[in-house]
Amino acid sequence: MKNISIWEDFSGKEFKSLNSDLDVDVLIIGGGITGISTLYHLKDSKLKVILCEQNRIGRSVTGKSTGKLTFLQNDLIDKIKNKFSLNEAGIYINSQIYAMESIVQIINKESIECDLCKTYSYLYTNKDSETEKLLNLEKYLNSIGIKTITDINDLVKSKYMFKVGDTYLINPIKLLYGLICDNFNIYENTSIKKIEREDDYYICFTDKNKIKAKYVVLASHYPYFSVPYLFPLKGSLEKSYISASKYNTTPISLISYSYPFISIRNYKDYLIYLSNSMNVSDSIDDLNNFKELNKKISDLKLKPDYLWSNIDIITNDGLPYIGKIKDNLYIGTGYNTWGLTNGFLAGKIISDMILGIDNEYAKIFNPKRINFNQVAGALSDSISNVKGYINGLFTKNGEIEYKIFGGDVIMNYKGDREYSVYHSCPHMGCGLIFNEVEKTYDCPCHGSRFDIKGKCISGPSNKDITFEGIDS
Repeated sequence: MKNISIWEDFSGKEFKSLNSDLDVDVLIIGGGITGISTLYHLKDSKLKVILCEQNRIGRSVTGKSTGKLTFLQNDLIDKIKNKFSLNEAGIYINSQIYAMESIVQIINKESIECDLCKTYSYLYTNKDSETEKLLNLEKYLNSIGIKTITDINDLVKSKYMFKVGDTYLINPIKLLYGLICDNFNIYENTSIKKIEREDDYYICFTDKNKIKAKYVVLASHYPYFSVPYLFPLKGSLEKSYISASKYNTTPISLISYSYPFISIRNYKDYLIYLSNSMNVSDSIDDLNNFKELNKKISDLKLKPDYLWSNIDIITNDGLPYIGKIKDNLYIGTGYNTWGLTNGFLAGKIISDMILGIDNEYAKIFNPKRINFNQVAGALSDSISNVKGYINGLFTKNGEIEYKIFGGDVIMNYKGDREYSVYHSCPHMGCGLIFNEVEKTYDCPCHGSRFDIKGKCISGPSNKDITFEGIDS
């Protein structure tokens, strides 16, 4: 069994690290779907564009997703209807269909080998109380011209289920590499540590170099350069547990309507199964959460060949944050677990803004929007942050030895050899929790992740936690 996502078995081209100062028009920070989409949509402009990724392309959230392209997104459409209006819900659905169809068109145009598979998408509930909600959602979709079909699928027990056609499944990491052209300027293992405004430009600093850029795009999942933007109060983080098991089935894409979410799809001769979605402040016992996932797939007589987890940003009002947050500074984040369509769309919207092109979907995703749902959700997010901080302080793990050195708490993992790391996340000082299955240190406050040696593999932290003060 492998404790990586099934997509990460695809190695892909490697890119060098930045080793000199640069003067560019556009700096994109982050090599997931948002960053690569922005880069792709700027490829025919005359702008000098570079992308910096702190690790490897696609190895963060995009490469740990389930790889679905669909507008049938659990209860999200109903959330947007309730928190905004039918009009905004319709615009959101159209944006997802646009993104999905655009991705497929580009895959065909560029002859991208990413295991594209057309399939039906199913939405179901196993709760009597939700049957009417699904019926009403089905009526709404029909009213805006989307055909639905009442159906059943034996992979799950349900009270009610329907499906829609013309949706897709892909290998997300293969998609990213397929979007990369030979002349793209990409730098891996290049972390941007600090951004400063100087006249009409931004000066962005790595450990050894600096980049002067007129435009900066924050495409790094969690926007760690946005303190004035108060992002920690505008969204929460959700952690999910995923498996891939040998299983022969026809193409299938299925998701439950509400918590606890179950998401199922096939990939070649594997069945990918997601469950146990919860706030990161509650997901402190990763070992038990993976055991719960194993119980679910064992009911299907499956054994995991791959086990991994993923962390998604959930916004307070159900809509992503995409667009300009200040002069020539852009952001794409908060995709509510639907990052492939929304991340691709973010790349299109942001590139259009940089090029001075109107985009019909830009207004609904305005990251500077303020509404009651955001204000009401800020209190809940604050409570989650505090809960995560407390859990990080007091949650210990038997595989880890804890020491005090120079006033700092140090964690020692004794596996094949001993590795020493700081206990506190560099982002905002939350205590880290050891993930026994994936052998990572995870932040229960804001979702940063570090490998067994202390290297930061996912932000908002942009610093490592490796400690050299104890002999290994």
